Amino acid sequence: MLKDKNNQLIICSILYNKIPENHILKLINKAVDLSFINELLEKSYCKYYGRPAKEPELMLRLLILQYLYNLSDERVIEEASLNLAYMWFLRINPEEELPHPSLLAKFRVHKLQDVTMDEIMNEVVKQCVKKKIIKSTSISIDCTHTHANTIKKVPERILKHIAKKIFKSLEKEAGAIPEGINTDIPNYKEIEDHKEAKDTMKTYVEEIIAQVEEKTEL
Repeated sequence: MLKDKNNQLIICSILYNKIPENHILKLINKAVDLSFINELLEKSYCKYYGRPAKEPELMLRLLILQYLYNLSDERVIEEASLNLAYMWFLRINPEEELPHPSLLAKFRVHKLQDVTMDEIMNEVVKQCVKKKIIKSTSISIDCTHTHANTIKKVPERILKHIAKKIFKSLEKEAGAIPEGINTDIPNYKEIEDHKEAKDTMKTYVEEIIAQVEEKTEL
């Protein structure tokens, strides 16, 4: 369940004025509005039921701190509870509790599994172009720096996204997914054999295409 974030300021927040304006975290925060991740992951949370969920933007900001300072899940939570600049970047007050380190792993595995790094990077680049931080006519990325930090596009993952695109397009054009179409996408990560996992996803997507062609007239 997502809950609205309370951004009420307290007297302790005056300490944040001690953070220099040229600090890397202030520059990142000024350049990019990371709140887009809340909308991107909105459907993966129940808004009204279940235990209160940590705001996706907070989790993403923690992952950014991890990346910038090469910290483990446990260390980034520990540092964020002590470092004033980290607290400011996370938009929390000093007395607020941070999520348990295990929630970071769950966020990466369960919440980001349906959102590719391409989608996140596309939004970041779009904002940078709009603010003229980079030029839209020429954007180059050093793959030696980004390869290890992007999601590997294995065939199984690509096929999963194809299936999701089919369902999304079907809902948009037909208003709803007709009965009889199997929307239960196989969890290829549970299949240890790579070839078997790929064949399973390939067969599933082929069946979905056949079902859509049989049961719909778009």
